[in-house]
Amino acid sequence: MSLTRANTELMIVARTGPLLTAAGMAITVVGSNASLNDPIGHAVRQLGHAVASAVLVTDADVAGVTDAETDEFLGLATLYTLEAILGNLDDVDITVGPRSERLNQLAQQVERKADRLRAALEDEFGYGLAVPTAGYIQLNIAEHD
Repeated sequence: MSLTRANTELMIVARTGPLLTAAGMAITVVGSNASLNDPIGHAVRQLGHAVASAVLVTDADVAGVTDAETDEFLGLATLYTLEAILGNLDDVDITVGPRSERLNQLAQQVERKADRLRAALEDEFGYGLAVPTAGYIQLNIAEHD
């Protein structure tokens, strides 16, 4: 059975619904949730499939995901949704005199949840989703004429 866009939204909202709400994102599951368009499209592309439009992922795009790829696809879509949620959680901690509000705690929790999911996807499916790092390679050679 192939997934539909609405089925995919239902699974993602079931996994992240309260966080979507806290981030001011939509939680509809009728197949046209604009807040989930990019995470779903990104997951489809990560698996090597194409989407007809980057701004509107359809049932036909999601149907390209095979049954064997379903768990990986839903995991990736959930991870990318958590990353989108992080982008919308912009509250910061506030301290005024003796009063202090820790408004950034939810973002920290979402970040830890995304890190755990990323590690689980790396373990289960064997590819790296880690944040890229940079460095340099030093070759100890000399150039001669």
